[in-house]
Amino acid sequence: MQSFIALYGFLDLVLRAYLLATQAIIVGGVAFLTLVLSPLEGKLDAAEAPIARRCLRIIFWSCCASVLGEIVAVGVLTAMLVGTLQVDFAVAASADAVVSHFIAMILSGALALYVRLGAGAFFMWRGGAVALALLLVCAHVGVTHAASRPVASALLVTTEIVHLLAAAIWIGGIPFLLVALGMTKSGEARRLIASKFSRNAMWSVGALIAAGLLMMTRHTSDVSALYETNYGMLLSTKFVLLFGLLCFAAANLSTTRRLWRISSTPIRRLLRFSEVEVGLGLVALFCAAALASASLPTDGGAERTSLSEITARFAPRWPSFHSPAYAELSAAQTPADVSSVGEPATPSPPSPADIAWAEMNHHLAGVFVVLMGFFALLERHRQTASAARNWPLLFLLLGGILMVRADETAWPLGPIGFFESLRDPQIVQHKVIVVLIATFAIFEWQVRRGRFKSDWPAFVFPITTGAAAAFLLTHYGHTEGKDEVLVAISHTPIALLGVVSASARWLEIRLSDSSAGRVAGYVWPVAFILSGLLLLLYREV
Repeated sequence: MQSFIALYGFLDLVLRAYLLATQAIIVGGVAFLTLVLSPLEGKLDAAEAPIARRCLRIIFWSCCASVLGEIVAVGVLTAMLVGTLQVDFAVAASADAVVSHFIAMILSGALALYVRLGAGAFFMWRGGAVALALLLVCAHVGVTHAASRPVASALLVTTEIVHLLAAAIWIGGIPFLLVALGMTKSGEARRLIASKFSRNAMWSVGALIAAGLLMMTRHTSDVSALYETNYGMLLSTKFVLLFGLLCFAAANLSTTRRLWRISSTPIRRLLRFSEVEVGLGLVALFCAAALASASLPTDGGAERTSLSEITARFAPRWPSFHSPAYAELSAAQTPADVSSVGEPATPSPPSPADIAWAEMNHHLAGVFVVLMGFFALLERHRQTASAARNWPLLFLLLGGILMVRADETAWPLGPIGFFESLRDPQIVQHKVIVVLIATFAIFEWQVRRGRFKSDWPAFVFPITTGAAAAFLLTHYGHTEGKDEVLVAISHTPIALLGVVSASARWLEIRLSDSSAGRVAGYVWPVAFILSGLLLLLYREV
C-alpha cells in the first residue's frame, strides 16, 4: 500500500490529463455540432449528414473512454484514501472528489447512450446533449482548486466552469473542424464551416484568457509567485503554450478571412496548423492537470525560491565532464532497504559527489543533443546527407546511458532491483522518457534510411518528442521544495524547446512540399541544438 501511495501522485497526474483531454473532446464535439453545424443545416448539401455522423461517432467513443478513465480514477482515489486515512471503504467512497468522479462517469455514460440512440435526430434533440455536456464540466470542477477550498467561492467555481468550457469549445472543437473540412470538397461549404468555427473560437479565447487571469489573481499572491513556486512555473508554462496556440490560431484566422473572400483559397496550411494546435493543446492540458495537484501560492503550503537564488543557480559556468566513481555516491554508501522504496521520507541533502554525478548526466546528454541537431542540419544538404542520416542512433546511445546513469539508486548500478524501483514515481518517469527516446531513435533511423513503405512511422518523432516534453514539464516540483522548483525552472525551457521540435517536425512532414514545411525542417534541428546548449549549462548548485 505504501508503494501505491507513493505512486499515486504520478497516477493522479496522468489520469487528470487523460480525463481533461476526453472531456475537452466530448464538450468540444457537442459545441461544434450545436454552434457550427446546426446553424448551417441545409447549407452544406450532401456533406452535412456524413459529417454529423462522423462527429457523433467521435463523441461516443470519447464518452466511452471517459467512463473508463473515471472508473479507474474512482478506484485509485478510493484506495489512496483508505490507505492514507485508514477509513472504511464507504467513508472513502463518499469523499467529495470521489463523488465528483462518479457523477462524471454517470454523465459520460448517459451522453454516450444519448448520442448513440439519438444519432439520427441529434439536431432536433441537441438540448439534452448540451445539458449533459455542461453538467459534465460542472462535475469536473469538483476536483479542482476552485471547489476544494475550505470555503468554496461561487465566483471562482463559475470562473473555472467558464475556463473549462472555453478551452473545450476551442481546443476540443479543432478535431471536429478537421473532420468537417476534410469531408467537404465545396469551397463554399468550407468557407461557411471555417468562418463559423473561427467566430466561436475567438469568443472562446477571450473567455479563456479573462477567466484565467481572474483565477490567477485569486490563486497567486503576487507576480513573483509565477517564478518562485511550482504552481507559478506551471502557470507560466501554460502562458507560453497559450501564446504558441494563439500564433497558430492567428495564422489560421488569416487563411479563414482569405477563404471568405475567395472560396477557392487552399486550406491545406490551415488544416496542418490546426493539427499542431491540437498537439499544443494536449500539452497545455497536461500542465493544467499538474496545476490541479500543485499547492496554491496563497495557501503557503510550498516553499518559495527567490530571484537571487534563481540568478545564482543560472549563472553561466563551463560544463563539467568529471564523473565521480559510483562508490563515492550516497546510494553506494547507504544500501537501500527495498521495503522502503517509494515511501514518503525526508530526503537527505545530496553530497558533492551526487551533484557532480547528476550534472555529468545532463552535460553528457547536452553533447549528444547538440550533435544530433548539428547532424540533422547537415543531412539537409545533398553533399553530406548520406553520411549524416544515421544521427538518430545517437539518441539510442543516449537512451542507453540514461538507463544506466539516470537513477543511481536503482538497477543496474544501485542496490534496488528493476521492478522494485518502479515504486518510485520519479524513477518511473525516467523509464518512460528512456522508452520514448529509444522508440524515437529506432523509428526515425529507419525512416531516414527509407525502410518503411508507409508514412505513419515518420510521425513517431513528433509524437514521442511531444510526449517526452510533456513529462519533462511536470517531472519536478512534486515535493513543493525550493530545490525541486529550481530544477523545474531549468528543465522548463528545455521541455518547451522539445514542444517546438515536435511541432516543427510535424509541419515538416505534413507540409513537405511548401515553404512552411521547409522552414520547419530547419527549426527543429536548431531547437535541438538550443536544448543541448541549455543542458550543457545545467547545474544543481
